[in-house]
Amino acid sequence: MTDPLSVRAATADDARAVQRVADASCHAVYDDILGPDAVDDIVANWYDPERLVADDVEPDERPFFVAAVDGAVVGYVEGVPDADDENVAHLYRIYVHPDHWGDGVGSALLDRLETAFRDRGFDHLCVSVFAENETGVGFYESVGFGERRTTTDEQFETERFEYEKPLD
Repeated sequence: MTDPLSVRAATADDARAVQRVADASCHAVYDDILGPDAVDDIVANWYDPERLVADDVEPDERPFFVAAVDGAVVGYVEGVPDADDENVAHLYRIYVHPDHWGDGVGSALLDRLETAFRDRGFDHLCVSVFAENETGVGFYESVGFGERRTTTDEQFETERFEYEKPLD
């Protein structure tokens, strides 16, 4: 029998599983936008397990959750409070292993993050996504993010969409 989807706070023991999900999902989404070599560099730098634990999993102000199916981590989400506005939080990253796209994992992770920020008194959640990331854009628009603005990502020299969502 298959275990149901579970969402829980990430721990240091999840770092390698998060890195594996990041590798699979980032390549699936970004290879055509940034190129496979750039994606390899991003995963190696941003998802180094020691850095991930120290900078993302352990800080209390940054909610970080993982989703598991049959005990295996298949997705994760992380949020950060806005540095300037105490009412605004940011969806820093959310990724689901491509084998589980469309299974409700992303929605379950986002629900958990929204609840965590709502419980802390935040009233808006913002996210930024590459304009060419059709998977991400489709997901954000399907779960209620609106008020899209277009900006330029200087680091990657590509267009980004910025969205906002009230945390009612």
